[in-house]
Formats: sequence, structure tokens, C-alpha cells
Amino acid sequence: MSTSPSSNKLMYFIVGILLAGAIGFGIYYFTEGPGGEDKVEISIGEDGIDIDGN
Repeated sequence: MSTSPSSNKLMYFIVGILLAGAIGFGIYYFTEGPGGEDKVEISIGEDGIDIDGN
């Protein structure tokens, strides 16, 4: 079974697109996505301590 160079280029292109998509999704998920840590805001004022959790 022989493959032509053009079919190898197409295969590498598809694998590259899938790899780039997986890396992009990973970066999104761990920086801005729903997998991020919960944020808690604590403020101290004249009225006392206020804790605002999301």
C-alpha cells in the first residue's frame, strides 16, 4: 500500500489542526474557562468584615 506525498500532507494538516485545537482548549479551560478557581472577595471597613463569595 503506497501513499502519495499529497495524502501525507493532508494527514499532517488534519493532525496539526486537531493538536492546535486541543492545546487551545486546554489553555482556555485552565485560564478563563469554567475550570478556574472560585474567587472570594474580603473587605474590611467601618461596618466590619465583609466576605463576598461567588
